[in-house]
Amino acid sequence: MKLRAIVNGVSFYTNTTAIKKRKVGDFGMINDALHYALELKGTNSGIGTTVRYYDHQMKQHTFQVQLNEV
Repeated sequence: MKLRAIVNGVSFYTNTTAIKKRKVGDFGMINDALHYALELKGTNSGIGTTVRYYDHQMKQHTFQVQLNEV
């Protein structure tokens, strides 16, 4: 399924297979945030959420993620 993703204000098109395989971008945390949002989306047509991760130095990274079916 084709999806429109917006991560921290940057819009792009992707699909569910790329998100599930975590091959959307080159930064692992963004791939994880997209995968988490896809799981939250379930059977709905779209979702918007904020995902917070902490790296190994306990620095917080915040990702505002929106996923919509195209």
